[in-house]
Amino acid sequence: MTHAGSTGEGRWLRAIAYGLLAEIATIVTIIAAVVVHHYVFKPGLSDAEYAAFGAQAGAVLGVLAGTIYVYLFAQFLMRRLTANHVAHGLVVAVAAIALSVGGSLAGHHGVPRAYLLACLLKLIAGAFAGFRATPRGAAVASG
Repeated sequence: MTHAGSTGEGRWLRAIAYGLLAEIATIVTIIAAVVVHHYVFKPGLSDAEYAAFGAQAGAVLGVLAGTIYVYLFAQFLMRRLTANHVAHGLVVAVAAIALSVGGSLAGHHGVPRAYLLACLLKLIAGAFAGFRATPRGAAVASG
């Protein structure tokens, strides 16, 4: 009997799932920051001020947290792999990007400029996580 993670298809599906989880974690982080700002740091502001903060938090945290979560979730995936590390890291990034851009198109009917930077950084983070997990990459990174 084979373990689902030991099949090629299972590993790729896991990479997609980790990418989706990375983007969900980013969304939760943005929501948490907005809620804490609203109820802890700045209660009593106008709806327009909260909306402005939410947009700013989304732009900044979307880029930073999105990049960090893609790297972290790709690192989690690397523990289960023996090959194709960079490709799997890129799949994590592409899945996160797909959810992010799809959500933006559905919600905003467009893609803000900050998403371009976020997409690039997610690809770099996924590839870097994969590179660090390869035997050659691990030796170069630690050496």
